[in-house]
Amino acid sequence: MIRIAREEVMEKSEHESVSVPDLEWVMTLKVDISVHENLGECCEGWRSNYPITGGTFEGLGFRGRVLPGGSDQYLERRDGVGELDARYSLLTDAGELINIHNTGRLLLDEEGRRLSAEGVWPLKQERYRCTCTPVFQVANGPLSWLRDHVFIGHVSYPAEGQVHIACYRLA
Repeated sequence: MIRIAREEVMEKSEHESVSVPDLEWVMTLKVDISVHENLGECCEGWRSNYPITGGTFEGLGFRGRVLPGGSDQYLERRDGVGELDARYSLLTDAGELINIHNTGRLLLDEEGRRLSAEGVWPLKQERYRCTCTPVFQVANGPLSWLRDHVFIGHVSYPAEGQVHIACYRLA
């Protein structure tokens, strides 16, 4: 288990403090996607669907595969910020089904925006920041803790057609 430092943050009153939560690594997903399907220009911006075709994941005491059939209904807003909105399912090696609804933001730096406009993808990690907030649906049982916590994720794009998501529990 990876823990990221916990600090005390002092409020205006010397007698009150708020704890900064720990981040505990929970799982890493390696998701395969296919070429986007352009929905086109919408009132919010440019929308594209990225079909999810498979992949794998490994977590705290469980692992398995990403099931084909989900998608990320991605929106590039008029201000250039990308909005992720993905729904897909995982199947553990033990046969447990996990549904995920993952929303997030993709922010490109100036050079990243220029390269993306020229059709360059994926970009080097220093050209973007992508974070998400996965929400899990699971049946009652050994993985029910997944539905009882808040999670954040760090998203990277190591190669064309690949999305990696490191998920952390706020503890």
